[in-house]
Amino acid sequence: MDLLLTDYMDADVAYLMGLIIARGTLHEAHGIRQVTIAFPFSTLHVKGLSDSYDQEVSIRLGLGDIRERLLELLQTDIQIIRHTTQIDLVIRFTRNTIAWRDILLLTHPATNFTTFRIPTIFFEPTIPYQWKAEFLRGYADVAGNVRIANRYVDGRHRVRLDVLNYPTNWDMPVQLCMLLQEHLAVPVQLITWGHPNMGRGFREHQINIFADAFVPIGFSLEHKQQLLTELATFNTLHYPKAIAEPCPGERRIGRHKSPDAREHDAHLAPSLHGNHYDAYWQICRALGCPRRPDRATQLLMPIDEGDPDEMSS
Repeated sequence: MDLLLTDYMDADVAYLMGLIIARGTLHEAHGIRQVTIAFPFSTLHVKGLSDSYDQEVSIRLGLGDIRERLLELLQTDIQIIRHTTQIDLVIRFTRNTIAWRDILLLTHPATNFTTFRIPTIFFEPTIPYQWKAEFLRGYADVAGNVRIANRYVDGRHRVRLDVLNYPTNWDMPVQLCMLLQEHLAVPVQLITWGHPNMGRGFREHQINIFADAFVPIGFSLEHKQQLLTELATFNTLHYPKAIAEPCPGERRIGRHKSPDAREHDAHLAPSLHGNHYDAYWQICRALGCPRRPDRATQLLMPIDEGDPDEMSS
């Protein structure tokens, strides 16, 4: 392990890095160093089973607590700035502090979430579980969503971690999945890829996790945590025999997808360019997923990769 990195890592730094990797941008000009983290609220209200939350208001309230936590860590200027569809958390450093240099070291050489990778320190087997969980919690506070519309076709509720789709970050979903499954023992159901073969064009990628399986990670934003608790409880009560199994890395292929001219699109990662895929796990494998099922047992049945709302529309 890199001792220099661990000297400046703890749970609070891990949480900050989760925020940055999810939707952060680093900028330095004229002696001012700035981190901008965008918290989106594209839908005004998010509904649970019994309550509805105003996303903008809920995020604003939650950002107050996050700001206080980061002020204690960074001892610098932090502002909350509202825009039409997002709220920015803006951190400014007027000096080249250890904190700023630590952020640069952990994100090097990238400066924007469209090219960030998960810092390698979080894949080290010897660092505390809590640090890895705090990193994922930070990522989920910005880029995770929990709502009824995420439910699987069998009725169980899910959390989704979104990765906005850029040509430069196709491997991020696989990295998140590996961190969740291999290091945090949180089973991932599947990744819904923004790939033409999956019928979604180039929309965002989605890492799907059953709500009850995500409880050990949770959210810092109160409204998201309340929704998670409610939907996880629903899963436990109504599906007591259901077991959230980790993605095995391969399943039987159900129906074959139709060819799509966009299989050659420049938006795809080089390793995907010109290839056709019939299942989500084939894309995962092409992007470096090392998981393989036990060949001594029969491959699991195909998984339904659609969403109830999309399939009924």
